[in-house]
Amino acid sequence: MLYARSRGVPAGLAALPVVVLIAWSALHSPWIPLSASLTVLAAVLVITVGLAGQDPELDTSTAVPWPVWRLGHLMLAGTLAAISVLLVQELGPEPFDMAFVVRDTAGMVGLTGLAATVAGARFAPAAPVLWWAVSALMPPGQSMPTRIVTWPLGPPDDSLTTWTAAVSFAGGVAAYSARGARC
Repeated sequence: MLYARSRGVPAGLAALPVVVLIAWSALHSPWIPLSASLTVLAAVLVITVGLAGQDPELDTSTAVPWPVWRLGHLMLAGTLAAISVLLVQELGPEPFDMAFVVRDTAGMVGLTGLAATVAGARFAPAAPVLWWAVSALMPPGQSMPTRIVTWPLGPPDDSLTTWTAAVSFAGGVAAYSARGARC
């Protein structure tokens, strides 16, 4: 409980359903990959708050090793973000495929963890926001580089977009779990 409070998790949990519902309400007509992906991004940004603690010395004094706490933080954040988007989209007539929502959530959580490790927790939202913005502005295409860059908006059955999100997730979660956020 102290870990969660020190990281602002209760505030993130309280804001998550509100932000997801507002994003869905504003964007669901029509519910297209762009709007679904933006709603996932909003959920990830709200729930991954607090990737660094207030006191680095306090962070080293725990019975459970910090990599376990950090891994659990990102895994729980990603799970809650995906579930909230999957639930709220059921309010409309055209829900997105679960594979799409899970893929986007995992990839964005990975980017957030990687950015927190490299640039610090304050800048953790920058990586998923910038990647999403570039993918939203880039014209769709079938080339491999285009599909890699636009993975948040790609079809869920495209193996390259899925692998890109999976590599982002694995790399970001591994880096953040092992090293934590940069101070």
